[in-house]
Amino acid sequence: MLTILYFIYYRKFRIFIYDQPEKVTKGKIRRGKCPPSYPNGWFWLIDSYNLAQGDVKFIQNCGRDVVLFRGYNGKPYVLEAYCAHIGGNLGVGGKVRDINCIECPFHGWIYDGETGTCVFPDGENKVLRKLDTFEYVDVERCTPCTSDNQTSTSYLQKIADQQEITLKTYECREMNGSIFAWFHANEQLRHKPLYELFDITDEIQKNNMEVRGESINYINCHIQEIPENGSDVRHFDYLHESVLDSISFVKFKWKVLAERAITPNMRDLMAHSHPKAHAYKMHLFNKFLTEDNLQYINIIALDCSLCFLNKYELFLFNTTGFQIGPSIVYLFLWSPYFKLTFFHTLTPLEKFHQRVVHRIITSKWMPYWLSASMLMGEVKQLYADMKIWNNKIFTEKLHYNLKSYADKCLHSYRNWYAQFYDGCYEREAKSLSW
Repeated sequence: MLTILYFIYYRKFRIFIYDQPEKVTKGKIRRGKCPPSYPNGWFWLIDSYNLAQGDVKFIQNCGRDVVLFRGYNGKPYVLEAYCAHIGGNLGVGGKVRDINCIECPFHGWIYDGETGTCVFPDGENKVLRKLDTFEYVDVERCTPCTSDNQTSTSYLQKIADQQEITLKTYECREMNGSIFAWFHANEQLRHKPLYELFDITDEIQKNNMEVRGESINYINCHIQEIPENGSDVRHFDYLHESVLDSISFVKFKWKVLAERAITPNMRDLMAHSHPKAHAYKMHLFNKFLTEDNLQYINIIALDCSLCFLNKYELFLFNTTGFQIGPSIVYLFLWSPYFKLTFFHTLTPLEKFHQRVVHRIITSKWMPYWLSASMLMGEVKQLYADMKIWNNKIFTEKLHYNLKSYADKCLHSYRNWYAQFYDGCYEREAKSLSW
């Protein structure tokens, strides 16, 4: 009997998944004038375990339709989703061929995953497929071509003879149990990521930690509202005091700092009074911060204490957080009692509709029920924020008191985040319709 109970417990809590039961859509609230909906950066596509060799997925997010597949060499590939022949969807019914190619389910056209080039497979070689290219003169009005040589009406005109056919490919990375794609509005930067993600594998192994679960939530707001939360140092006092709704005499107390990584005296500002917490923080700075990525990182430092009867305090943990780019956050918690890491990803499914995933990584000794409880504690805090995000506007006109550190952080953050919109307005105006 005990064995059966433990098996049930293990299955439930070893990898604990919270999937928000009520899936929301982009909602009906007017958000006001906003920046573009899809900034430039690395974005989460799928958890690695959900893409086996030979698997093919159709993915719609970040204002793009792409096909993601894993070749028989084990590598993931990301291409634009639609076949250049007559628009078949490679992600719906497509098959992996010849190690790293994808075959269209409609007429069998095959594309190389590395280059996006249309090919004929020939054993270990790939023969480039060359074709004539036609296009409508005016596809919406169906205007006919005008030519003295034509004996019948034609609506398609040839624009190229015997050219190679290539689909867009996207830079792809697989690390920390997830697969990411690099999306940038500037075509010249489609294969030139401005920064790289953190590989935290060594940090996890060195601290004898393991993944214990994840929460999946859906939020109605502009994408920037969510990561901006970390630099909103004042909101913690209003939204995140509660430990349990039924207990009022114990509350969380927060001390929060937020700085750009390029701030000259950032390490001095982030110094911690506890020697071990300080050493861990400086270790993380030395490991992950480089001259190449400083511009693209915002850092938070957060002390959390338990306050009893508004009088007695017990230090609980210090967090060192790295937000890299518009959508990825790493939170490293040091406590006298444990070490814990949260890995957050934010993916815009459509305008004002965001998918947020929080993954928890804890010390292996920690009981499964405790790591699950900690994840649900994080979810509780997230729901407090979601109530605000789902019902607020973006506000293009802002009023700050720059004598206040809290408003300085918000002002600095919005200036920092704006760099990720380069070229996005033009791309969205050209390629998207709502």
